[in-house]
Amino acid sequence: MNNNLDYDELKDTLHSLNTDDTVSSAHGILCGFACVKPDLALDDWLGEILVSIDLNNVNEKTQHEYLAQIYNNTLIQLNDETLDFQLLIADEDCQLREQAQTLIQWCQGFLVGLGLFKIQTHDEDVLEMIKDFGEIAKLEIDVLDNEKNAQDLNEIIEFVRIGTLLIQETLQPSKQDYISPEILH
Repeated sequence: MNNNLDYDELKDTLHSLNTDDTVSSAHGILCGFACVKPDLALDDWLGEILVSIDLNNVNEKTQHEYLAQIYNNTLIQLNDETLDFQLLIADEDCQLREQAQTLIQWCQGFLVGLGLFKIQTHDEDVLEMIKDFGEIAKLEIDVLDNEKNAQDLNEIIEFVRIGTLLIQETLQPSKQDYISPEILH
């Protein structure tokens, strides 16, 4: 299975459905949910990003199936041992301003996803990371397309990507790291 997510394809899918969320915001919400809700269901996410969906409508059913694929791929990526997780934001082919704007939208969505469930942690790294995401979410975008700004933006994107994995692993520790006490005895 290909776990890569396609920004433009999801953008088209959401555009054709009844939603107020942007692609990046919707993906951020999903990732925030996944960090705090161990039994996250597809309908939890869809209920937050879609006003309604008619599964009797062939086009909407196809779009629903694509959103289910995004949901599954995102959960696989968040739990990937090789840290193969990507933010669903505009890529390098887009203008720097659009990349930055979609990163801001992603962070806003992520914070919404976290906020819809009570976060139970006193881990200072996680709390600091959430605070940093909040600062990114409040940024005013006035980015010029030049190599220095592109490098800075790429560093911020990588910070958010790794920060998301840190938050997810801290709030939902992977089962693969768990060693049963029975094995130790």
